Amino acid sequence: MADIKSKNRIRSAITLLAGMGIFIALKSLLAYGFPLSLLLSIMGFIVLRIVWPKSKKPKEGGIEVPNGKGISESEARKVINQSTDKVREIRAMTMRIKDDRVAEEVRGICKAATDIIENFKKDPGDIKRARQFVNYYLDSTVKIVTRYVELSNSRVISPETERSLKKVEDLLGTVKASFEKQLQQLLEDDLLDLDTEVDVLKKTLKLEGM
Repeated sequence: MADIKSKNRIRSAITLLAGMGIFIALKSLLAYGFPLSLLLSIMGFIVLRIVWPKSKKPKEGGIEVPNGKGISESEARKVINQSTDKVREIRAMTMRIKDDRVAEEVRGICKAATDIIENFKKDPGDIKRARQFVNYYLDSTVKIVTRYVELSNSRVISPETERSLKKVEDLLGTVKASFEKQLQQLLEDDLLDLDTEVDVLKKTLKLEGM
């Protein structure tokens, strides 16, 4: 940050000196009148400022967090990167799901989650509101999908296994609906108690033995 400020100070000093140099050269060497020399030197100064752009602080991971959002750029980047990794993990497991309908359900979850992450990039302030919701749901979804893949790829599908698979399929529908609801709340900037949504899923998973 200090280097950027130093570069900008040097830029300002050089362009100012250049403008003064143009004025002196026009008035003393070329014998231009004072008003014209001043006008041309100001124009030269402006051109130099445009041609030599001001150095800016680089964005961290392509994320820019305005002041007052209650979260730092490094925190926002961490949440977004971790969430993105979890979505990739979930999406990769769809290749091992034999039931096309279930695989499509999981892809729908991934799409909703990705849309939420994209929303975070545009408005990092939403991370503070929805971080617990998204992180918990993503972690739970990884576990649910992993469990489903393990069960569905068992050599022997017993009646008990079939019941477990049905439970997981029902939970996938719940998770997808919850992600879509979360996304809609963020897009509408609807200040609802998102922790309540998390508690509901926790109770649901507990009842289902997940």
